[in-house]
Amino acid sequence: MSTSPYRPLLVIEDGGLAALRPVPARERRPEPINDPNILQVVRDALRDRISAELLDPVAPAATRNPEVLRVLRTEIGAQIERGYGPLRDLPTDEGSLLRLFQDALGWGPAQPYLDDERVQEVKIIGDVIMVQEEGGDFTIAPERFANPREALDRALLLAARLNVPLDRSRPQDTLPLAHGTRMHVTIPPCTPEDTALICIRRGRRYAWSLDDVLRRDACSLAVGALLRLLVRARCSFLIAGETGSGKTALLEAIINSWPGEPHVITIEDNTLEINVRHRAWTRELVQTTVERGAFGRAAREVLRQTPSLVAPGETRAEEAGAILAVAVSGHAVVTTIHARSAARAVQRFADCAAMPGAYIYEGRRDNALEDFCDNFHVVIHLEKTAGRRYISEVALLDGAEAGGERPRPRLIELAHAEVAGDDLTWRVAARVEGETLVWDGPERTPAALRRRLELLRLQTPTPVAATSQVAVEISVARADTATSAGETGQALAILERAWRDRRDERLVAAAQRAIQIDLSLAQRLGGQARATESAVREALAARNWPEARAAYATLAASLPLFAAHTPPGGWAALEALIAAGEENDRVAVERVAQARTALERSRPHDAADLLASFDPGRLSPPVALDLLQTRRKALLALQASGEVGAAALAPVEATISALEQRRNV
Repeated sequence: MSTSPYRPLLVIEDGGLAALRPVPARERRPEPINDPNILQVVRDALRDRISAELLDPVAPAATRNPEVLRVLRTEIGAQIERGYGPLRDLPTDEGSLLRLFQDALGWGPAQPYLDDERVQEVKIIGDVIMVQEEGGDFTIAPERFANPREALDRALLLAARLNVPLDRSRPQDTLPLAHGTRMHVTIPPCTPEDTALICIRRGRRYAWSLDDVLRRDACSLAVGALLRLLVRARCSFLIAGETGSGKTALLEAIINSWPGEPHVITIEDNTLEINVRHRAWTRELVQTTVERGAFGRAAREVLRQTPSLVAPGETRAEEAGAILAVAVSGHAVVTTIHARSAARAVQRFADCAAMPGAYIYEGRRDNALEDFCDNFHVVIHLEKTAGRRYISEVALLDGAEAGGERPRPRLIELAHAEVAGDDLTWRVAARVEGETLVWDGPERTPAALRRRLELLRLQTPTPVAATSQVAVEISVARADTATSAGETGQALAILERAWRDRRDERLVAAAQRAIQIDLSLAQRLGGQARATESAVREALAARNWPEARAAYATLAASLPLFAAHTPPGGWAALEALIAAGEENDRVAVERVAQARTALERSRPHDAADLLASFDPGRLSPPVALDLLQTRRKALLALQASGEVGAAALAPVEATISALEQRRNV
């Protein structure tokens, strides 16, 4: 082993997007103990008395080391009392015992680097240890293994403990370590005899959000505001960049900044790297080295799990077809891909989606590109340079355009980074005002994104000033005084004025108190409110959402009517049924438009798939009829090509006939 002083390294945070200060130099370590009897006793003692989690190569040293010291000191003390044993003459200082652990059961001279959470990646090439510096190149550490076989044996033991079949018939694999750490091992015959190539890339233990990205100067505040708006609009994102540029970190940040309480499904291959803060989180781990196509299969199954957000960790091959099908189905998707620019990322995704074995899009690269450009909204490119990871490009997708013989993506640049010496500046083409993009020049917001922003503005509640809350309290107090004096009309007039400014349950309760003291008024208002409830329910039964909404709006505009009667579950439950029907219609209308586009492009199979999941019984009759007629066109085309028989058309024809008869009654 080299005895030269430890050379300080410049390293980066685990998976971070910015550089750290230089790592302080370490003290010289105690010399190794090579006595096989001593090392075997230490292995046995630690394996028996320490949990397997703490023996992970990247287990937190702050948790593991105290347990190692406790076990070894206890064993040494016991051997001293007995008067025999190979450990009784060993020193018990912390440095010597931790070195003993490293040589017996840890990763020898590489263990201090694995314990340092500021080191992002450690490579072991035979007996050589390399540590990543500044997020770019690697530096060779002064420490080395005594011989190349030591690292190979450790890798084989770890693979066996994790039930990963690493042998000469399968000499390369990724070991599923804890804490999101990725460990890839290559052994003979892919490497020289008795040597291994081991790459250990540290994961993040802390779940990032966009705030963490901004704190690391990965983008400007203006770019951060744009990203937050696009996340609030629930856009689908493709994040591109080279290895180590921070793609997974940004994907995680977008997930954890998602609005509301979404059901998030993450899909990862071999290693669990993504950390999610949301409570409704389904974490799926697949191993494509064991089951070919497992990643794509998991993505296809998502279509039946109705998540709010789907995050396949990385798109590399034919699974892109299944991922694209998830986006086409209307689900929000965030994924990553290796590419050198935003434009190239789109092209490469389409290439992957058309690979042999791809779901739906095998051999249909142009169709994949068109569907990607129609259903993804944002492409972000990341770069790393001089130890810094940053967002270099943000682009919006606005469909595809003809480009000679093949379509090409229509990208609208939203922001880009400019490097000048050691400085980074970001140029933005638009700024955020409320829930709107305001462009420098002509309006360029793509139609699909514009629609999402319009819906976002409708969903965003108007901030209520503190003074309006005080006004409600004053109105309630004044109305209660009038009610106590028997002045029901005056009390209701006071409350109605406040109701026009703010729909507050305290006003409803005060109105109920006022109405109760006038029996005839209570009966009259109660009858009118029940009649309105009946009208709303009849409209709901007929799936006439506009009529139901109009009846409810008339009722809600009158506080005395709203307060005079409470239906089962409350008025809010009735309004929720109206909103659910309206939302079903909205999604169906969007899907019918997508299906018609697919039919125009001679893709009846895609059109049929887009509409297959809808229940016409949950849609308004006009929308249901439109959807069924479009589905009939798709099935007729498939029948003409021999892909389906007449039996597939029968239920669709019967439902269309029933709807048309009802319309003509």
